[in-house]
Amino acid sequence: MLHFYDGQIRKFLTQFIRILSNFSVETGRGKDDQVTLRAVPVVYGDMTRQVAHIIRNNSENALQYTPRIACYVRELNYDRERMQNPYHIEKQHLKERDVLADGTYSNKLGAGYTIEKVMPSPFRLEVSADIYTSNTDQKLQVMEQILYLFNPDFEIQKTDNYIDWTSLSYVELTGVTFSSRTIPVGADTEIDVASITFSMPIWLSPPVKVSKLGVIQKIIMSVYDDDGGIVKGLIDGTLLTRSYVTPNNFGLLVTGNQLRLLGSTGTTTTSTEPGIGTGGSGYYTGANEPNNYDPFETFGPPINWKILLDQYGKVRNDTSQIRLMQPTGKEIVGTIAVNTLEETILLFNIDQDTIPANTLTAVTKIINPATFDPGSTPTPDTRYLIINDVGDSTATYTSDAWGTLIASVGDIIEYNASLSAGSRWVKVFDASHPDSTQHYVTNSHTGIQYRFNGTEWVKSYEGIYTAGNWSIVLDGGYVADDASGQDETTP
Repeated sequence: MLHFYDGQIRKFLTQFIRILSNFSVETGRGKDDQVTLRAVPVVYGDMTRQVAHIIRNNSENALQYTPRIACYVRELNYDRERMQNPYHIEKQHLKERDVLADGTYSNKLGAGYTIEKVMPSPFRLEVSADIYTSNTDQKLQVMEQILYLFNPDFEIQKTDNYIDWTSLSYVELTGVTFSSRTIPVGADTEIDVASITFSMPIWLSPPVKVSKLGVIQKIIMSVYDDDGGIVKGLIDGTLLTRSYVTPNNFGLLVTGNQLRLLGSTGTTTTSTEPGIGTGGSGYYTGANEPNNYDPFETFGPPINWKILLDQYGKVRNDTSQIRLMQPTGKEIVGTIAVNTLEETILLFNIDQDTIPANTLTAVTKIINPATFDPGSTPTPDTRYLIINDVGDSTATYTSDAWGTLIASVGDIIEYNASLSAGSRWVKVFDASHPDSTQHYVTNSHTGIQYRFNGTEWVKSYEGIYTAGNWSIVLDGGYVADDASGQDETTP
């Protein structure tokens, strides 16, 4: 192994010493009644006999300089509780600014780089700070300035490097020994030492791999229609359409962070929107789920992902992607990882930036107003999405909980404490007269986001995606059991 040293532990120790620097103590008052301060120096290393002798100027008649703080490492242990996948590799694609001939940066993009980082190793660094003082007043001044900072910890940053994922840590106060002296105090030394112990969870990283991005020099393509000609296709527009081909017409079930592959033996969705169905299609993704149909009764049991993946390539954990086509034309994107315990499930880590932003304030819960009691004094601004009518002439129940409120299925209601009693529940979203905006809202109780499709509330991206409405993006560099690799497939 090539020599590598980046001074990572040293950087954390440096930041720790900086925390304890720039403290001072009062030594008295001058002629103008101004307080005289003396800085408290900080050194690294415990006070050994040799160090103490040097400080005394090689003489037993010289007094040691006080106050003084000495820092040193007590322990450095592997922190197994913070251990993560040691084989995880994260890739980042970066662009630097173009550098001019005179060495200054321009406003244009320069070279591009790919950064590959290996999961760092977790350690716990135990350090001590010994406070050397000649009297109790000095000690109290120094300790009071230090101890209040740790409540119970103090955040540090060893570097401002953009790609350093281990730069942030914290220093936690773990113990205080007030004095090194015993009672009765002897006369062998005039120095009293107070020890404060700290703990820091740190990471030690191996070197990163930096690769310069190449430039595409040539694109070779051949486009022909079904008859082998190109003119006909350009004229009638057949070459301008996109065709999706799905081996075996697999479907995809998205539930939380899990992806299941579905067969094609059952009934496909009757809706024009991918992933949205009603009771007759064997599944339901809406907010109101009274019957909660089982998709496996329609599409059959989940299928082993190897049946599909072995045709195209190999999944690279946290690098390969799943793309989910949405009715709006946009895609929900996330990385995937193999589930070693269940081969019918892929783990899905969604890219939060691709999830549609909420257009409405989050609701507290999804409720049935016929059976749900909001209480006499709900919290102001409490919002509910209701799955039953309330306050109309067809209601089969009687309740005073909602006052004069009249709302229908799919409406969102809110409690306004500033209004008069009996009319504090108001309708803030009318599902029967929606505007043209594509509305999204999150259920704070479950964390699930919903979308209003113009008729009802459905889960924004969870549910079933039929053939042609989802795709896999793999790393084409390695192909399992197949001589032909592909970068992308659309199952």
